[in-house]
Amino acid sequence: MQAPGIQPSSVARPSSTIPLLAAVGAFALSWLGPLAFPFRLLTTIIHELGHGLAALLTGGTFVRFVVFPDGSGLAYTAGGIPWLIIPAGYLGTAFFGAVLIMVGRSPRASRIALGIIGAVLVLLTLRYALPSVFSVHILSGFLTLGAGLALGAALLGVAWKATLPWALGLLNLLAFWIGLSALSDLRVLFQLSTSAGMGSMTDAHAMAQITFLPAAFWAILWVVIALAALGSAFWYTWIRPRALPGLR
Repeated sequence: MQAPGIQPSSVARPSSTIPLLAAVGAFALSWLGPLAFPFRLLTTIIHELGHGLAALLTGGTFVRFVVFPDGSGLAYTAGGIPWLIIPAGYLGTAFFGAVLIMVGRSPRASRIALGIIGAVLVLLTLRYALPSVFSVHILSGFLTLGAGLALGAALLGVAWKATLPWALGLLNLLAFWIGLSALSDLRVLFQLSTSAGMGSMTDAHAMAQITFLPAAFWAILWVVIALAALGSAFWYTWIRPRALPGLR
């Protein structure tokens, strides 16, 4: 039955004002230099945790991870399935951003997600970053430990204290930042993969060593998968028309 005054072709979409502002903010962060440093560290932490969690899920061991002041990082794993562990850094970051984009449709879900991410970040940092403090990477280990705990605590604080619009805004800012960072990092990976003399310095080169396919192939494949994941999440969440309740 049609509601009075509503045309059958009408569709409902969530308000896109906050996500639009968040997307603009994510683009702007790239130009803010030191102010973007905490967000860069967060992206790297997610990347390295992607490697480590993939190792655990494939029967291996996640020893520790470390993030360096230049924004790069390393994850130390043992065992597991290499051809799943190696791409889990770049693709895990892209998939994580895609999931956040989809969660960012709901203010309440955004608040819950921020709390969960904050708690998990604190726990995983204590478990897998703390060992780096007692390694040869002691200074970077302290940076990793401090960054992970501070970022996790900040997300928990926002989830607890912030109003729903602020929680929605921050969740979408993180979603777009992480998504854009994943694509930017993959662009750099492609450039490194097609440059002579890079040896085995990248994840794409590591995949090339165990598959005998060129590093550029893996870089391109990961770019395509990341674009598909992020594009699908954005379309499904913010572009796909939805029928208004009560319409048939």
